[in-house]
Amino acid sequence: MTSSPYKLLVIDIDGTLVDKNHAISAEDKEALAKARDFGVRVSLSTGRSHQGCLAILNQLSLGGYHIFFDGALIANPEASNEVYVEPLSQVVVRQAIDFAHSNDIDLDIYSTTDYFVERETWSADAHRQFFGMEPRIVDFTKLWSQERIIKMGLV
Repeated sequence: MTSSPYKLLVIDIDGTLVDKNHAISAEDKEALAKARDFGVRVSLSTGRSHQGCLAILNQLSLGGYHIFFDGALIANPEASNEVYVEPLSQVVVRQAIDFAHSNDIDLDIYSTTDYFVERETWSADAHRQFFGMEPRIVDFTKLWSQERIIKMGLV
């Protein structure tokens, strides 16, 4: 193995590593493999959840630490080890859920390990097809007190 003066390569996913057809080019795969051969650690940095990155991590055989949720979680999914996590406050999560319920709005809610919905929606189906993420259908009423919520999205 040849060494490199660089120790870490951090790369974005959507629009950078993964193209509009959801594919990683052969050239990019080769470049990342060469970087790793030179002793450079390769980490992903993305707005996605770690569950939404598992197929890419597996496809590229990338272990180690990665940045998820735009920096709200830095973790090694293989080892279930978190270096940094910044969940939303329980008060904010509860207020958002109450607002969504009172206005008949669906939410996508993410913890460090799960993707939650209250019912099947077009968004749940899109997550399943695009990211390979299976939603957990739950009642959100007490979710704010049972999980560390990292991200929420209006559907």
